Amino acid sequence: MAGRNRQRVFQERKEPLQLYGYRMNAFGIRFVSRMLRPYLESPTDRNHALSVTVKVAIGLRFLATGKMQLCNGDDFGVSQPTVSRVVTQFINALTMPQIVARFIKFPRSDAEVRLNQIGFHAIAGFPGIVGVIDGTHIRIVAPSQNEADFVNRKQFHSINVQMVFDHRCKIID
Repeated sequence: MAGRNRQRVFQERKEPLQLYGYRMNAFGIRFVSRMLRPYLESPTDRNHALSVTVKVAIGLRFLATGKMQLCNGDDFGVSQPTVSRVVTQFINALTMPQIVARFIKFPRSDAEVRLNQIGFHAIAGFPGIVGVIDGTHIRIVAPSQNEADFVNRKQFHSINVQMVFDHRCKIID
């Protein structure tokens, strides 16, 4: 019977908003889904394409829980390779310059700078502060190229990230 096409079997998919572990409520998931729709929407429904909401839920759940892709796949009724592709699509969509600019913006005008200075002065009495800076190491899986470049002083693989916050604890850089 070589050459005969077998009927494809698709796992039953669960309603993503009925699952838990997103560190975000259903309203937040819908907000992110609307925002990322242009970047995540499948052009057709061929092969039972995942909805944008399911893709967002898979991406959020992976980032929020750190669960293995296989476990997330089981939870959503999709394969591990599908979870891998969706997480990559989700992160790429989240890091699009148009999306980042909606939430992270360094003060550019004199009025914005002055507002931050007033806010920090009200909190701690420090004059002239526009933002506070901190950094941390985010643990990563050892890369296959330039592996030694990613070993930090505590001898684990990481990337060094830095953030700047305003007086309201919003990321500005």
